[in-house]
Amino acid sequence: MRFGRARRDRQAAADTTESYPDPEPAPDYSGPALLDAPGVEVAVRVALTGRLDPTDGQFHWYGRVSAADGTALPDPGRGQVFLTVPGRTPTPGVLQERDPWGNLRIAGIGAQPFSL
Repeated sequence: MRFGRARRDRQAAADTTESYPDPEPAPDYSGPALLDAPGVEVAVRVALTGRLDPTDGQFHWYGRVSAADGTALPDPGRGQVFLTVPGRTPTPGVLQERDPWGNLRIAGIGAQPFSL
């Protein structure tokens, strides 16, 4: 008898989560871009997303950069870079790290390189 009551309580708890709406998806962009690093300009493919940080009130964007045509990507930590998405102005960012597949993580604070 005790086990039957526990099952009903779990069922009721599971049903209450269905009434909450799904959160809105994060703004994102996936496609071609131009990476302008010190001493090199490379055509790349990017997958970017971002969020508004309630602590500092600024937009934080980040994502992965991969070489579009197999060319070598610059080393991370070379200072500020600029990322230009077609139809947008160059946006400053920082290359942070290289993953095992040779892609780079990029991040920036402020104006996002893609339209929302």
